[in-house]
Formats: sequence, C-alpha cells, structure tokens
Amino acid sequence: MKLISFLALPENEQYRILFENGAVVAERFEKPVIKKLYSLHTFFVEVHFHYGTEEILFKKVFKAGELLDNYLNDFKIPKST
Repeated sequence: MKLISFLALPENEQYRILFENGAVVAERFEKPVIKKLYSLHTFFVEVHFHYGTEEILFKKVFKAGELLDNYLNDFKIPKST
C-alpha cells in the first residue's frame, strides 16, 4: 500500500491496517505520552497514546525527515568488545 492510498482511507480503517500489518520499530516514553513508531510498507506512522489509559491521542504519518531522525538519533549501536 502506498502512502497516498493509506491517507485516503477513513481514520478507523487506517488504524485497523496499521495495527494488523504494521510493525512497532521503536517506542519513546514522554509522560503523559507513549509514542510508538510503526513501519508500514514504505512509510512510518508515529502513534501517540495516553500513558495511563493507552487511549490513542493522534498519529503522524511520514516517509522520512525530522520525525524519523528523532528515533535514529536515539539509536545506539553496542560497542564490540
């Protein structure tokens, strides 16, 4: 599925596809929000959940850029011994 096709779907259908077919590739805890980064086909979806209730607050859909860079900057490769 292409990004434009995904965005054309109703929001509830977007979440259904995301949760059934997407893969969680990163999480960030920033109380009161949990941010989960999903990989879906050729793009990413960052979903913001309320920390206490896990209610979905909103999502951001993107292919690259600053949002993805935020996760890559936190990624650390272990040093070999």
